[in-house]
Amino acid sequence: MWDEPFEREFDEEYPLHEERVLVAVVPNPRDWELVRSQHWYRVPLARAPKRIGAEYLAFYHPKCFEDLRWSIRYYAPIQRYRIVRRRDLLPQEADHPRADALYYKIEIGPLNALPHPILSHKLRRITFLLTTLPRLLSAREINDLWDQETPQDLLQELWETQ
Repeated sequence: MWDEPFEREFDEEYPLHEERVLVAVVPNPRDWELVRSQHWYRVPLARAPKRIGAEYLAFYHPKCFEDLRWSIRYYAPIQRYRIVRRRDLLPQEADHPRADALYYKIEIGPLNALPHPILSHKLRRITFLLTTLPRLLSAREINDLWDQETPQDLLQELWETQ
């Protein structure tokens, strides 16, 4: 989708046959309302992860969300990426100090609730995390989203696919 096929050296950890999910923090309730009502999420280009391309976007809610805090409960298919100025995303904030800064506008489809919340049992500062859809759908805790296979597991998987 976003990345060209030759740019997929990281796919050793995220195989091509597994759809990728970018987990992103929702910094405040106002941004969550934009996600829910306008179906887009913004990422400052200057702070974007190196690999932003994914098929899905999942949302981590920090402490300020009370009932949703420290969890991932929703994800959505990514429909399109655009690069726009902040003033075009938030015209009511045209005088913001970063009004001319460039942002990724990630346009998404309908929000889907996860089968069960993914909780963060330990305080973590999460901004972005890349995982796969199978991991997202089966995870119970944030640590479940990271690849925990050993090099031997990866070698065995490679051997079995030959």
